[in-house]
Amino acid sequence: MLRRFGNHTVLSAFKRLISLLRGAGVLNTWSVFLSVVDDRYLKCFDRRYRIRTSGFIPLATTSFEPSRLPDATIYGPVNGWAFRRLLKELNLPRRLHFADLGCGLGRACVLAAEYGFEKVTGVELASELCVMARQNIATCRTRLRVLPAVSILQMDVLNFCERTDDDVFFMFRPFSLEFMRVVVNTLTARASSLRKPITIIYSERLLLSPSYVRAFAEDPAFHKLYEAAMFGQVFYVSECNSASVDPAKDRLHKPVAAQS
Repeated sequence: MLRRFGNHTVLSAFKRLISLLRGAGVLNTWSVFLSVVDDRYLKCFDRRYRIRTSGFIPLATTSFEPSRLPDATIYGPVNGWAFRRLLKELNLPRRLHFADLGCGLGRACVLAAEYGFEKVTGVELASELCVMARQNIATCRTRLRVLPAVSILQMDVLNFCERTDDDVFFMFRPFSLEFMRVVVNTLTARASSLRKPITIIYSERLLLSPSYVRAFAEDPAFHKLYEAAMFGQVFYVSECNSASVDPAKDRLHKPVAAQS
């Protein structure tokens, strides 16, 4: 069957539309529609930054390890305008280190670097996506003349999480719910061993069912700091508050809020 609007068929796209209208209202549904049209056809964000991150890529068509496909989801970019706005509103300290788990073509890494994080890392298992992400980092046009250090690593995300000393982790629904729980547990254990707080920014499409945010809501080591809906996506910001983690300065303290 002919597919339109990313990974949706005509029928599934229509059902998605009805669900959004009922649950999110006309304005938020219109926001979702514009986001899809921009990423799929107009590509205004990519044109602005001189990168190529739009579209949807089934990982089965890449060199992604076949045995790991059940743990992953289809590649699709986070809404760039929304993520840029989110970083501005969170106002996290620039000295922090940022990692995008399942970075795909590197859109979030470009924006994290533009925001000014001291170090930015993208982790991706598909070699083709890593190559394209590195090209995007090299050719992107941002408001900064010189970007902070950005690394795109082709490796298993669990191996990375077991060794990382980064502070902020971003995930745009890159994994299955079961595997994401494993990732979260690994990050929690790592934060505990380093005795440092970590912040996780998790995002998914607005009113996507079932929501994977429960991977954090069910974990007592995390508490939610911030929630916002914008440009057809919802962002959840959580911090690890394990009893073994020492308090730290400059931690994020923002009320939970919803925006459209």
